[in-house]
Amino acid sequence: MFSLWGEIMTTLHIPPTFSFTLLILWVFCLVTGLYVGVFRSMIDRIRAGISTPPGEGSKSGKFLDFILREPNHARPLHVESALLSATQLFFGFFYVFTAWFPAPSFFSFLICFALSFFTERLFSGAIPRILASSPRAAIHLAVGYSFTLLARLVSWPFSFILLSLEARFSENNPYGEEGSPEENEVADHIRTLSREGSNLDPDIAEIVGNTLEMGQLKVQDIMVSRKQVQILDVEDGLERNLEIARSCGHTRLPLCEGDLDHCLGIIHVKYAFRLLGNDPEKLSLRSITKAPARVSAEDPLPLALRKMMKWKVHMALVGDEFGGVDGVITLEDILEEVVGEIQDEFDADEKDIEEVNKDHWKISGLTPLHELPEEMGIDEEEEEVASFGGLITQEFGKIPEPYETLKLGNLDVTILEADETSVGLAEVRLIRKDDQEKGSAVE
Repeated sequence: MFSLWGEIMTTLHIPPTFSFTLLILWVFCLVTGLYVGVFRSMIDRIRAGISTPPGEGSKSGKFLDFILREPNHARPLHVESALLSATQLFFGFFYVFTAWFPAPSFFSFLICFALSFFTERLFSGAIPRILASSPRAAIHLAVGYSFTLLARLVSWPFSFILLSLEARFSENNPYGEEGSPEENEVADHIRTLSREGSNLDPDIAEIVGNTLEMGQLKVQDIMVSRKQVQILDVEDGLERNLEIARSCGHTRLPLCEGDLDHCLGIIHVKYAFRLLGNDPEKLSLRSITKAPARVSAEDPLPLALRKMMKWKVHMALVGDEFGGVDGVITLEDILEEVVGEIQDEFDADEKDIEEVNKDHWKISGLTPLHELPEEMGIDEEEEEVASFGGLITQEFGKIPEPYETLKLGNLDVTILEADETSVGLAEVRLIRKDDQEKGSAVE
């Protein structure tokens, strides 16, 4: 085989300019791969909270900000990196082979492959990580911006094809992300144990039951509506945002440009308050944001839980079918569906449903429909809204005013609290058939 290869090389009479061209292409791919690696390493460091982005006014800063808006699980520049690795190995191997080994052998093949492989790993792995962690990382990003943008443009057709293939494979998956028959079989075993286990602790039995029922819920059933989400607005200034973070009592807050549809990322308040010791002129909340994860409002709750655990996020945006944001969901919201309400010493002792007496309640507008008393007879599956306040607003056709009344089936509803955006609290009385018949007889 090697003698045949040597005859081919001799017959082709490869000129020196060909080897020089291969060398130029190899070096160009090495440099481009180096700077793509710097951008990838910097994105990983920012997402991990180790580094802060460069100045927002620079081209490299805007490019990084664009990529950081993708969910945490998105692989940054992975197609570009793979394509550059392949071309580096190709050009490096053939340059060394044609320039250094006119008489091919197994040993020459081994040397060519090893040299091109270790050079590719060095320029795409080790060196970029060192440059991204150096004090001059912003300079390397500025220098590498043009190379990385060129790699992104060249790789666009490959990215389009790969995304199309991934979408096709997802459609052909018979189980999708919903779960397999094995998972359903395990659920059946758990139901059997909960029925037959006479020695099962009542608290554990309740948790098992809640876990099974959670499979029937969707994200929209427990999410926090966008009207109730406290956000930080970059246009409000640092002092105002820190005051909101200090007074709202939440651990994580979305940083937005105007509203939740333009969310830049999620901020942990402990990182926000660390900025107080820095130079006020250099403070920027953008520098401590984590890319927002996103789930669909129609996702089953177990699927959303698996996604958030996989992405290692505690808060995710809930997207609608039009690309907007309906609200947010947290791991605590999901966990409460299993173990019940979780409160610490700083939480206010508020109840969504307060039973005044029999057939008489005060109900918060945020109460999910599936938590309403069964006596009310509201079927959540037949409704197009997820909360009791949304149901009232739907029936009124507008946001009601305080003390307006509504007849909802066999319920008398009186609005106690409401503002221009939502229903806060309503008083509900159940009218039973016996009461209706007595009222008719009196009339």
